Amino acid sequence: MNNKGNHLIVDIYNIGEEKLKDIKSAKKLLKDLSEKIGARSIGKPVVKKITSINSLNWGISGFILLCESHIALHTWPENNYAAMDIYHCKNFNKDKINKTVYYLKKYGGSDKIKIKILIRG
Repeated sequence: MNNKGNHLIVDIYNIGEEKLKDIKSAKKLLKDLSEKIGARSIGKPVVKKITSINSLNWGISGFILLCESHIALHTWPENNYAAMDIYHCKNFNKDKINKTVYYLKKYGGSDKIKIKILIRG
């Protein structure tokens, strides 16, 4: 079986709590990032506030479906942390990875991002 794409696992640290609770900003992030990596969105981003009966803390989760797969976002504002999954059935070259990191650092004002790349298929 041939490579079916790359899955970027992204951990973003040191983002302001308010940014991580901003649903409008998260929708813009998902839309803009899909464009930055040359993906074609199937629809509008979906972002929801996520609460728990076990905690007063809350975050947001969202995604955008792409012709090439998807981008997902989950936030933990109390920890100044966000997790993203970017699955693209076309290979991420070094240029796309660098654009992704640059955009995410700019978006969140983060000074620390970790990326793991999984080869699918």
